[in-house]
Amino acid sequence: MRAASLSVAVAIAVAAQTTYALFANGTSANVDFPLVVVVFAALSRGPLIGLWTGVVAGLVQDLLSGGIVGVSGLAKSLVGFAIGWAGSQFMLSSFWHRVPVLVVATMLHSLCFVGVYMLIPAAGPMVMWNDVLMQGIANALVGVLIYGVIERGPGMWERMRRGRRGMASPRWRMG
Repeated sequence: MRAASLSVAVAIAVAAQTTYALFANGTSANVDFPLVVVVFAALSRGPLIGLWTGVVAGLVQDLLSGGIVGVSGLAKSLVGFAIGWAGSQFMLSSFWHRVPVLVVATMLHSLCFVGVYMLIPAAGPMVMWNDVLMQGIANALVGVLIYGVIERGPGMWERMRRGRRGMASPRWRMG
């Protein structure tokens, strides 16, 4: 079940990324939804799951983006493994530890991504590091929002169900 839910999360993240790319053309704070999923998978399941989630998410993202296939997969897999390893060595499971982890993961991803493109002559993208920092902050904000919905969503759903059930049937009966 966990592999299926992780596959669904990657599919939703890639779909959100391609949809977001259509509407946010030219904005400075781009969000990398698949990277957020890779970081959360690595933190919750470890370095090996982070690596494979990065491979799958990056390759699918490369196939849909039209760039060189494999560059994003390599960068996301390295980030997934590194964040998974760091998460297993240090206690990075709290809500507020994930914010700097997402910013660092975004910077590491950009470093790997641009580094691979620098090895390919005349194919590299231009990078502005202040844009990378803005993307890291945007990834952190989206990640915190997703984490809050995932962690608090089931409890809110249960409270809403209890509230509706309480309204539908009265607690006492009149004579």
